[in-house]
Amino acid sequence: SGGDRRALEALGLDANADRRALRTRYSELVRRYHPDRNGGDRSHEAALQRTIAAYQQLKGSVAFA
Repeated sequence: SGGDRRALEALGLDANADRRALRTRYSELVRRYHPDRNGGDRSHEAALQRTIAAYQQLKGSVAFA
């Protein structure tokens, strides 16, 4: 779906990504953007929220079931 494509783009994944690639990329991005890993810097909070929302959408997608 269009929402799934946008979520894949937000995570920097292509349409051929599998569940393992999804989980790996999600973990990388959460570590990169989380304020606890950035000395409390909250400037990446919007990117963190986009990452979480994209992962939640794709996690429930039929393609990643």
